[in-house]
Amino acid sequence: MMAKIGLIQVIQRPEDKYEERTQMLYDMAVKCFEDGADLVFFPEEFQHVPNGDLVKDYDAISKVAAEWKARCSELAKRYHAYLVPWDYETTDGKVYNSSYILDRNGQEIGRYRKVHTTPNEAAKGVLSGEDYPVFDLDIGKVGIMICWDNYFPESARCLANNGAQLILYPLYGDTLNPQWEIKLRARAIDNVVHIASSQIDTYHRAAFTGVVAPDGEITERLTEAPSYKVVEIELDKPWVTYTSGSKDFPENIKLMVERSRNPKAYGAVMKEPEIHSWDEIYLDKVPPMG
Repeated sequence: MMAKIGLIQVIQRPEDKYEERTQMLYDMAVKCFEDGADLVFFPEEFQHVPNGDLVKDYDAISKVAAEWKARCSELAKRYHAYLVPWDYETTDGKVYNSSYILDRNGQEIGRYRKVHTTPNEAAKGVLSGEDYPVFDLDIGKVGIMICWDNYFPESARCLANNGAQLILYPLYGDTLNPQWEIKLRARAIDNVVHIASSQIDTYHRAAFTGVVAPDGEITERLTEAPSYKVVEIELDKPWVTYTSGSKDFPENIKLMVERSRNPKAYGAVMKEPEIHSWDEIYLDKVPPMG
């Protein structure tokens, strides 16, 4: 099945206010939907960057999140398409970093809470999620991981093990270290999944908005900001390898991996690591990420 995914790359302009930033996201989503997108998703944190401490004000963050969700719901319903906004979730006095899926009727059908919060987020009271849901949409099975989650291979592994064909990856950005791209491509290869990223263009960091195929090939990369593009992804296409050494014997690599996987031997993955203090981790006392 061909899924049309709307990619959005926004630009970081410190002078832009919340209203201007949400309008930029809204306008670019409209352009994607006008170009036929089945699904559009937004990057992490963008609308709140000018006032990152708003998350500490539970009532204020609840109010703007509810207003933004209502506006996004109307947009999804108008274009009869999926929209995946990012925002802080407030519930029972708790705050989570989350992305949620609005269906073609504008109704929320699921939500992912970022599992790996950064030290800076934790200091602001943002809590971590504890699972990796996968949502069965009419375009395919879709999961979500957010920013720092990509530093942990377990994130993509859990999503793939739960059936994801496509992983949406909203993020704020990443360092100048080119390992970001290597990790993203490795996640796709290891789990035989498509990964679509959406990020803020901040000082031309290494991260990018684009699509990585299950064989690790970058099939789309947005280089301008702000920019958008609707791309087609064939989610149910079998990805083949030729382990027999002959082009005459194609083999479905995803099924091979699933058949060969031996989870009984993976107990070490579940071991609790030794926990160090932040002073030991931040050797030069730089501010924590996030």
